[in-house]
Amino acid sequence: MNLFVVRHGHAAPVGGDILRDGDRPLTERGEEEAAMVAGALALLDEKIAVVLVSPLLRAQQTARILVERLAGPPDLRVTGNLAPGFRPSAFINDVVSSGHDGGVVAVGHQPDLGFLLSYLVADASQTSIAIPAGAVAKIELRSATGAREGTLQWLLTPETLRRLLPA
Repeated sequence: MNLFVVRHGHAAPVGGDILRDGDRPLTERGEEEAAMVAGALALLDEKIAVVLVSPLLRAQQTARILVERLAGPPDLRVTGNLAPGFRPSAFINDVVSSGHDGGVVAVGHQPDLGFLLSYLVADASQTSIAIPAGAVAKIELRSATGAREGTLQWLLTPETLRRLLPA
C-alpha cells in the first residue's frame, strides 16, 4: 500500500477575524499548492482510494481540492488522528481500517507529519523530517500494519512541483 503524506498549503495567520489556529483558511498560494499536489498525483498515475484529513480548516480545504481533482474520486474522511499532537500508531490504525487496497492520502500538519514519516521509515520516535507547506511524500508500506516498515519513495516540495508541472 502507498501512503501519501501531504502538508496543507500555506494558510492565513491568526489575527483579525481569525481567532483560533484551527480556523486558519488556505491563502491563494495555499490553494495553488494543493492543486499542484493533486496535479502531481494525477500525472504520476497514483491510484488514490481514500483521503484522511485533520479536522482543522486548512487541512480540510487542501483535502477537498485533492478529492475534486483526483480520479475516482477518492473517499474523504476526517480523523482526529491527524489533528496536531496525534500519535503515529493511532493514525496507522486509521490507514489499516480504511479498508482500501489503493493509495491513502494523509493531509495534516507539521511537526506531526514529520514525526509520522520518521516513525514509518526510520523507527525513530524523536526525529522529524521537514515537510514544507504544500509538500507531498510517498511512503511504500510493506505490511498490513504499516508501522516502522515503510520506505520513503519521494518527497516533493512546492518549489520542485512548480518546476516539474506544466504551467
